[in-house]
Amino acid sequence: MTERPPTDGTGGDPVCWLDRVCPACGRLVEGEPRPDRCPECGEPLPEG
Repeated sequence: MTERPPTDGTGGDPVCWLDRVCPACGRLVEGEPRPDRCPECGEPLPEG
């Protein structure tokens, strides 16, 4: 078994960014609050 180095517990990226990926063009949509549509192509984003 391989030992892993200890972590500082601060975490990283969220587990899943899938609700921020445009299903039509693949763009990662940023911003808070999360927009309802992709700013690149206008496709509705998946429910988050």
